[in-house]
Amino acid sequence: MAALRFARRAHLGQHRKQTSEQFVEHPIAVARLLRDSGFDDEIIVAAYLHDVVEKTEIGLPEIRERFGPEVAEMVDALSEDNGVDGYADRKRALRRRVLASGRNPALIYAADRVANMRDWRKVRPEEREKIGARLDTTLEERFELWQEDLEELARLDSDLPFLAEIEFELRELRAETASAAA
Repeated sequence: MAALRFARRAHLGQHRKQTSEQFVEHPIAVARLLRDSGFDDEIIVAAYLHDVVEKTEIGLPEIRERFGPEVAEMVDALSEDNGVDGYADRKRALRRRVLASGRNPALIYAADRVANMRDWRKVRPEEREKIGARLDTTLEERFELWQEDLEELARLDSDLPFLAEIEFELRELRAETASAAA
């Protein structure tokens, strides 16, 4: 698929701060969740590309030209505003933007939450605070943001796919972290 090839090239040399995996594995995981749930190609293409504008030098006009206006709109909705200071404020601004953009960006966002939490679960519980510090946050702040994500996504659409997965992953992360701290 052209979007996957494009994402691989765009994210070449980038690594996830949580797991040190190649960064492109994250959008692949998000796209896989959506594909396995039966969503259409346009949403899957946007899932592969959802971090390209935010994490690389590639701009929205190139996404629009290569993949069309609908995909570009979803990618735009899913791109953080780096002008917002503070980790939590930036994440909340992104969530507001996504929720205001409609169901398709919200679907990708929900799948992204699941993939992010699964990445965090790959990290040994005793290492999670150190990883959080590299991301300019704390694990407790992440838990709070993910809980807010779950609540806001459910308010948008209580039947939105991935809500149960978000709730499960969050519960497991909290339990693993609490167990490691005990």
